[in-house]
Amino acid sequence: MTEAKQRAGPEPALAPALVERVLERFGLRQRPKRDLAGLNQLYAAFCGNVGFDNVQKRIWFAGPQKTPLPGGDPNEFFKNFLQHGTGGTCWPLNGAMYALAHALGFQARRIVGSVIVEGYPQGANHGSVLVNLDGINYLVDAWMASFNVLPLIPGRPASTGQGIHDIWAVPTESGFEILSIPGFDREHPLPFRPEPEHDPVDYAFFVSRADRTRTVGFFNDVFSSAAIFPSRSSPSAGKASSMLPPTAL
Repeated sequence: MTEAKQRAGPEPALAPALVERVLERFGLRQRPKRDLAGLNQLYAAFCGNVGFDNVQKRIWFAGPQKTPLPGGDPNEFFKNFLQHGTGGTCWPLNGAMYALAHALGFQARRIVGSVIVEGYPQGANHGSVLVNLDGINYLVDAWMASFNVLPLIPGRPASTGQGIHDIWAVPTESGFEILSIPGFDREHPLPFRPEPEHDPVDYAFFVSRADRTRTVGFFNDVFSSAAIFPSRSSPSAGKASSMLPPTAL
């Protein structure tokens, strides 16, 4: 077992009272139904309320760096969200998305794959989430923040059809390539390739790959954030070079 997996500990479950506080902050007066409409309601609420940022990670880097990277425990993630309004980068965002969907009774699972960026090491560099409803897998990726979940039916192309936040799936021999248009580059789609050997992965593996970003990551040195709205996004960064793809975060 790796040091990172040892640090991860047992899988944390979201405290029921914390789930209710999060749903209240999201503006959801009752728990979403465990159907497609309910999943879209939950996902859209998450996308519209929890932003992409590296605030907690930058605070960690400014300290003694003797604790695990922040956000791996979804209870910690949501407590910081409720108290400080912070979000996270791709690993903590999707770890929290999985934990919340699971706590609400959805058949969710963590997956890992590669976002394809020239010059960046490939192989398990992005964590994401699938939810199965009636035998169909839906991509529920909180970093991509498409507001509608994306159906992944083998051999069929698909799109969320959500304007500037649209993501789409292109069938491949091994499954799918998922394409999104990130805020830092509206001209070139960013590919994500789920890796079948990493579907599903457990909490320890997910956290161990997230932990790798303490030494291999785009958002370790400069503050970066983006607020996402249904019709637009609002990126902010300490300097232009910080707006690189958050593939490792």
